[in-house]
Amino acid sequence: MNLLLLSDANSIHTQKWVFSLVKRGFNLRLFSLFKPNKPVYKLYNNLGVKIYSADLRQKVWNLRNPNISKVLYISTLPKLKRIVKEFSPDIIHAHYASSYGILSYLLQFKPTIISVWGSDLYDFPNRNIFNKWILMKVIKSADSVCSTSNAMREIILNNYNREECYLTPFGVDIDKFIPSEINRETFTVGTIKSIESHNGIDVIIDAAKILVHDMNLSNIQFLIVGKGSLLEKMKEKSRKLNLNKNVTFTGHILHEEIVKYFQRLSIFIAISTQESFGVSILEAASCGIPAITSNVGGLPEVNMNLKTGYIIEANNEKKLSEKILKLYNNDKLRKEMGKKARERVVEKFEWNQNLEKMISIYSKYTK
Repeated sequence: MNLLLLSDANSIHTQKWVFSLVKRGFNLRLFSLFKPNKPVYKLYNNLGVKIYSADLRQKVWNLRNPNISKVLYISTLPKLKRIVKEFSPDIIHAHYASSYGILSYLLQFKPTIISVWGSDLYDFPNRNIFNKWILMKVIKSADSVCSTSNAMREIILNNYNREECYLTPFGVDIDKFIPSEINRETFTVGTIKSIESHNGIDVIIDAAKILVHDMNLSNIQFLIVGKGSLLEKMKEKSRKLNLNKNVTFTGHILHEEIVKYFQRLSIFIAISTQESFGVSILEAASCGIPAITSNVGGLPEVNMNLKTGYIIEANNEKKLSEKILKLYNNDKLRKEMGKKARERVVEKFEWNQNLEKMISIYSKYTK
């Protein structure tokens, strides 16, 4: 089968789909609006995957927020049409509805599959009427639509006049993300998220202040892994609250190094105000780490309250500190939750299971 993916080559999620599908025998090519960095390009090249890149990164002002420079996305359409003519794909699969999805809509190729990832559904259509209109066109015109979470699936079914929407979560490699065999003495609370306002990093720091200074638990450590526009601001907040000895910021780390950071944790925190799915919670769970998460988006699907961790409201540092304290004081409960978290990932979110779901969708169009 000739499969053309439209997706960001640098995304770890794109890489997982590409590498797994190629190993399953798909003749796959990838179109990316942004040029892959050198290590990523080498990975694709070693697999024999041809990448077409529009190389727009230096021309787009801000990748995170909508702006007029993103009109340049549409300028890549002639190149994409040439690729389709040359490659003759059996299926086009666009990952991320508000950029690659718009390109696939303008191509009018059949069959086309659209996968929504998160902000393309939560942010993009709420910016203005035009965005909502074009996203409606994209989703209605697709032959199939896939969602990483039930929360987004319900939005697709109820708000975009679709009769079906397939659930295709970002699964976890349970042979890679495994519990640590080392019994760590340090109690470490951590998160692995981008340092942006919607991820509640400031709330984690406020909870750290309550525990370390107000409750005199100076032996608790907080590990904040990731990069983002608020990184320096959060470092400064930590310094002002006299948390230098208790809060560590790692900055960006390579994905192949991420397992050892999960394995250092006693509790994983994800208290975002917006979240489509929460694959990092599943990666932590696969390592036997219970989670404290907010009750938004797809997070309640990956963390079961009172079983694999706790679910609380966002922006509540007092409640967060209370739940951390509860697990700090009850090691048996923490380990039981971590064990159940791992078991649930193995049962419901193992990567190969989710890969099979996607392949079964592709097979609908090749019989």
